[in-house]
Amino acid sequence: MEDSVFEVMGMAVTIPLYVKQMLVAGLLGTLLGAEREIKQKVASIRTFAVISLGSCMFSSLSVAAAGASVNDLPYDVTRVAAGIVTGIGFLGGGVIFKTRDKIEGITTGAMIWMTAAIGMSCGFNQVNFACWSFLMFFIFHLISKPLYTLINYFRLGDE
Repeated sequence: MEDSVFEVMGMAVTIPLYVKQMLVAGLLGTLLGAEREIKQKVASIRTFAVISLGSCMFSSLSVAAAGASVNDLPYDVTRVAAGIVTGIGFLGGGVIFKTRDKIEGITTGAMIWMTAAIGMSCGFNQVNFACWSFLMFFIFHLISKPLYTLINYFRLGDE
C-alpha cells in the first residue's frame, strides 16, 4: 500500500498510507470487539477498536521515527513492538479472573493480544497479513462451537 491521490473538484487530495493503515486496523479491531459484544463481555467494540488502532499508531510511529520503510530500516523498530506486546499482555491479564471453581475472561484476554497483533501488522504495513489473520480467527471461531459439541458428544459416550 502507498499514499493515494484523488482529484476532487480540480484539487489533488492525498490520503496518506498511515490513514489507510489506521482505517483497516480500526475496522478489524471493531469486528473482533463485535464478537465480544455479542457474547456480552465488558471489553468489546470500543476497547478492541482502540487497542488495534493504538497498536497501529505506535507501530507506524516507530517506522516513521526511523525514517525509512520497514524493509530497509537502519534502526530497531521492534523495540516498540516489544513494548506493545508487554503492555497489551498486562491489559489482557487484567480481564482474566479466577473464582473458586472457574476462570473467566481468558478468551477475551487472548483476543486483546491478537487484536494488538493485528493493529501492529497494519502499522508495519502488513495489511494483508492482518486481514488473513482476522480471517483465520473467524474460521477457527466458526468451527469451535461444533467442535465443542462433538467433543461433548464423545465425552458423554464414554460414561
